[in-house]
Amino acid sequence: MTVSNIHGFYANVVDVIEPREYQAKEYLKTQLLFLKRLSSELDTDTKAGAMVDMQIPNLEMAIEELSI
Repeated sequence: MTVSNIHGFYANVVDVIEPREYQAKEYLKTQLLFLKRLSSELDTDTKAGAMVDMQIPNLEMAIEELSI
């Protein structure tokens, strides 16, 4: 990171941005974490809550399949 003068203001500038590669397993874990947090906020008696609760086992099974 370097400091540059941009329009009279000093600012930190990133020289090189390294791309981040996501693996499928990391992507599914992120979705699982999101759905578990969402599930704790939603009422399980509602349609949205039931749909979220149904997706959690599917994601866990998909993560297990990728682990093998």
